[in-house]
Amino acid sequence: MPPSAIAVLLAVYEPRVDWLARLLDSLNTQSLLPACLYVCDDASPRFSKEELEALLQKHITAFPYVLLQSEENKGSTATFAALLQRAKEPYVAFCDQDDVWLRDKLKDSLALLQSSPLRPTLVFCNACVIDREGSLLARRIEDLRPRHRLQRGYGLANVLIRRNFVMGCTLLIERRRALSYLPFPRALVHDHYLAFRASLDGALDFLDAPQLLYRIHGENQTGTLAGVESRADYVRLRIRVFCERIRIFSRYTDSPALREAAAWSEARLANAIGKRGGARRLLRLWRYDPAVTAFELLALRLPSPLFRLLIRTIARRRP
Repeated sequence: MPPSAIAVLLAVYEPRVDWLARLLDSLNTQSLLPACLYVCDDASPRFSKEELEALLQKHITAFPYVLLQSEENKGSTATFAALLQRAKEPYVAFCDQDDVWLRDKLKDSLALLQSSPLRPTLVFCNACVIDREGSLLARRIEDLRPRHRLQRGYGLANVLIRRNFVMGCTLLIERRRALSYLPFPRALVHDHYLAFRASLDGALDFLDAPQLLYRIHGENQTGTLAGVESRADYVRLRIRVFCERIRIFSRYTDSPALREAAAWSEARLANAIGKRGGARRLLRLWRYDPAVTAFELLALRLPSPLFRLLIRTIARRRP
């Protein structure tokens, strides 16, 4: 397959210049070069289009790029949707601004998508984890996040109901298929939504060998308790988002697993907002996720200062 097969989609917002430069260098030296890099700055207030253009001119020399800029901040999901609609190539790979791609990422991912006996609808890969300075934290993502277990095969929608194991910066999919899944729901991160929809259409497959360096720096959009600093944050970002996820997924399929998740999500919310009988409902459904259920039954009843201290302690220990 010629290099004109793959479009790389890069959403940018207030990037750290040295990290972005290293990412661009890693794209520019891929063993299978992209056909084009589509970049959109999501209305960064302190990073100009001219600065981004200069970086692209300096570091992307082996293939063309297209630079877009949002007039107002839309968030990563909407930005990636706009980039997907702009791309022309048969395949699309999604890219984060602070990672580093290993040399064979695109080549090996495309080979898997085209030759896997599973005939996958979407492929992804493992990742090494690095810190702000680029020092290695883990050789595989699951070494750092034990609940993040990569899976391949058919029927994975029921697994994806509960948690996502496909990181957007690792996935490759046919553009035509991804376009058929538009619009991306605003309430979901694009990678989780794409993985769920693709799993309903067939199998997922992955490369166990890491194909990029995934940077954890304390400001990542996703991750354990990302954005949570208070009880209200937890209810909004962890419970209500889960409830909305189940509602969205229910548009596309119905299954016992989805109905079970819906009952648990409703019980979580009832418990969190102090609705009468909510704690009893959640306790009856504790088997769905014993760890989260126990945490919410206990932690959400702590005084606010203690809850905030608990969240900070967990966030320090679990990137």
